[in-house]
Amino acid sequence: MSQPKLSILVTGSNQGLGFEAARHLSKLSHVHLFVCGRDANRVQEAIEKLRKEEGCEAEIDSVVMDIADDTSIHAAVVDVDKKLGGAALDVLVNNAAVALENSIERDGLRTVFENTFAVNAFGTAITAEAFLPLLKRSTVGPRIVNVGSGGGSCTNSSKAGYTVNLMVYKSSKSALNSITISLALANPEVHVVVLCPGRNVTRMNTYGGGVDPSEGSKIIVDYALEQKGTSPGFYNAQGELPW
Repeated sequence: MSQPKLSILVTGSNQGLGFEAARHLSKLSHVHLFVCGRDANRVQEAIEKLRKEEGCEAEIDSVVMDIADDTSIHAAVVDVDKKLGGAALDVLVNNAAVALENSIERDGLRTVFENTFAVNAFGTAITAEAFLPLLKRSTVGPRIVNVGSGGGSCTNSSKAGYTVNLMVYKSSKSALNSITISLALANPEVHVVVLCPGRNVTRMNTYGGGVDPSEGSKIIVDYALEQKGTSPGFYNAQGELPW
């Protein structure tokens, strides 16, 4: 028996962790994949790269969206709705994020807080809200998969010996945890989780160590393809994390 078609949008999927998640998903013939980013040229380059790879079987479409811009978000919803032909978006993966701690000395702490939360918290929340009507059409169990961080766990980061001191980034991911809970409770028909993919060698952490994103992205793919865990829930590859 063939699997039902599954439409999945991954924000920030023209590079890094999001691109690697898209790469895994592109190998599946039952997936309708939306590759998403702020720059139309970079999105198209990513799609062309995926299509040239051996084993690419998914239907792939592009979405241009800046999640820090409400007009861009709402235009993307219209675009996706049109490309789906009125069908459902089954899975929204909120992967797009920034880490701007290195800009504090140049731009100031307030500006870095504002710019980080504009994407990691506000942008993710508004994107999720905007796509809810398309998600709620799904007959296979709509899902929102938020890509967070273990650093967003207030329980863990408050323990003695916790050494990661990225105040801005961590607090934005703690806010994302709260947003995840609120979305899940307000929309019980949508399965909402937040995931920690671990430290990955990506541009966002200036390639400063961790696992290859092709490995780190696997948890994102797993939760996109199948309803796993409880809603709301916070998970990494080893299991459930404390809020």
